[in-house]
Amino acid sequence: MPSFEVEVSAHVDATIAREFGAERTGAGRPSFYDFESGPLAAARLAFSRFDDQREAAGPSVRTVTIVDPFFGAVMFTAVLTGPAKVEIADVGIDPSYWEHVDQDPAD
Repeated sequence: MPSFEVEVSAHVDATIAREFGAERTGAGRPSFYDFESGPLAAARLAFSRFDDQREAAGPSVRTVTIVDPFFGAVMFTAVLTGPAKVEIADVGIDPSYWEHVDQDPAD
């Protein structure tokens, strides 16, 4: 199974920094580091096996959804940039994820 080198785009870094900031808040809001060491680390691992992930828009674009107990479902999109290199190009973070889950009716 081939292994791919995974890089993170400046856009993704900026999105995470804007969403979470450098420090945790007193209200329990996570930091950039919390996201980087949780869902982003899991996405990097998943995309290191790029060929195993679901095609999104042709063979050079793949997506993976990481379900994290704190951040909820986070969707990452990666693009093949070389023979064994991919870049995580986008991230979808839904800050109201847990509100939606809490509103689901009980089965």
